[in-house]
Amino acid sequence: METDHVLRFPATAQGFHDAATALRAILDARPLHPRHRHDIEIVFDEVVTNIVNHGQSAASVEATIRFAEETILTFEDDGMAFDPRAQPAPPPARRRSDLRIGGLGIVIVRELCRHVDYVRTSDRRNRLTLRLAVPDHE
Repeated sequence: METDHVLRFPATAQGFHDAATALRAILDARPLHPRHRHDIEIVFDEVVTNIVNHGQSAASVEATIRFAEETILTFEDDGMAFDPRAQPAPPPARRRSDLRIGGLGIVIVRELCRHVDYVRTSDRRNRLTLRLAVPDHE
């Protein structure tokens, strides 16, 4: 059975906080495998954090969560065009001093999702669709 949940919120730190709280309530109402729940939360956090921090004039975000044979997260925003599929992974750190905080969000999202799709819509919005496999024992 497919179920869609839509979260609309301003692309601000407070909007992100409120949306993350709403997402947790949605997830609390479902019998999800703990690892799958964790993956959904991480992907949501990484994508929305990037929109809020780097979207350059993104005023609003719409996130849709669809629970079906796989979990589908779709994010739409009105910020600058950004295709995460086109971004190279950072080079591996060779020394401890090369390590830095940040810059791995896209890498994490790619690792956790079985499919990543991006479209710049005709009305100049970013649409990012991510598909996460559902573990066998949910």
